[in-house]
Amino acid sequence: MKIAIGLGCDRGTPQATLERAVDEALEMAGAVASEVVALASITLKADEAGLLALAQARGWPLCFYPPALLAEVAVPNPSETVRHYTGTPSVSEAAALLAAQATDARALRVEKHRVKGADGRNATVSVAAVDAERILFDQQARQSTHALLAARRDMRHFQSGCSIDAATRERLAAALMQAPSVGLMQPWRVLRISDTGLRARLADCVSAECERTAQALGSREEAFRALKVEGVRECAELWVVLLAPDDGTVFGRRTMPQEMAWCSVGAAVQNLWLAARAENLGLGWVSLFEPAELAVLLQLPPGTQALGLLCIGPVASFYPAPMLSLADWRQPRAPAALFGENRWAFSEDSAADACASAGPLKQE
Repeated sequence: MKIAIGLGCDRGTPQATLERAVDEALEMAGAVASEVVALASITLKADEAGLLALAQARGWPLCFYPPALLAEVAVPNPSETVRHYTGTPSVSEAAALLAAQATDARALRVEKHRVKGADGRNATVSVAAVDAERILFDQQARQSTHALLAARRDMRHFQSGCSIDAATRERLAAALMQAPSVGLMQPWRVLRISDTGLRARLADCVSAECERTAQALGSREEAFRALKVEGVRECAELWVVLLAPDDGTVFGRRTMPQEMAWCSVGAAVQNLWLAARAENLGLGWVSLFEPAELAVLLQLPPGTQALGLLCIGPVASFYPAPMLSLADWRQPRAPAALFGENRWAFSEDSAADACASAGPLKQE
């Protein structure tokens, strides 16, 4: 469930009071912070310090509606007193419904939850379920989405000594969980590596595989060694994405069971990648390791396979183009070279890093 929060408050209400009011309303709605898509109020509150601080602390988009627009929304608890001071009979309920793009007041999961702070200032919170069928994106939203897609980078350089707060980690996890999966099987599992000793051993596994990869590249060995291909040791967060043991799902994968599980995991990582970039965090997917070695280190049950070490964290800057393109290792191809119609008519080039001495790639 996705929800929108509407909030009204006395002028100067402390952030702590607003936090308490919101958390209580979320609990009443049976919702969690990661399900919030917007925090909304009246334009009169556009400079309300506690409200602005709350939105920033939670990472919630903040929107404000003029009194005239709020006044048009049918709500279950209008107030003439509120109208006298604000120009609309409802702030929190109406703002929640507008932010949720809901046309029916039955979308309200919490109508008006009032909290009085220790200083006597009041806050009122309403919670509305988002009407997913009515979510439409305007031109600005489309442009922002395409800008995000274009700005995503596979990052290798991270700022060391940084951390990611729990609220941001929760948003990232929520984005990953919104990914599509074949038959709704959700075959991914994610391990957050908080043990520094274990991280060091995983980094050693990556270093060993980097050495083996370099040796397999023949004439391009030195060029590979000049590249920074992972940030396992210095990234703020290290997550391991796993393919779980097969659960027997047949829907959508009877003829391609393994391939569809892999595709589902890949979709989840892409969701996470885009969410991290939206948080201005870098993410790098490291696949330089022997899966069997990680299985031992992570005590994975039979049938489980590590598919990537996900390095996440602040970066000094994002690459202006894919790193391998900047290093002239390989250049991306134009859409015309990869899109066809009706029948195969593509001219395939050999891999940019292939070499006769390397032999065929190992198939697990």
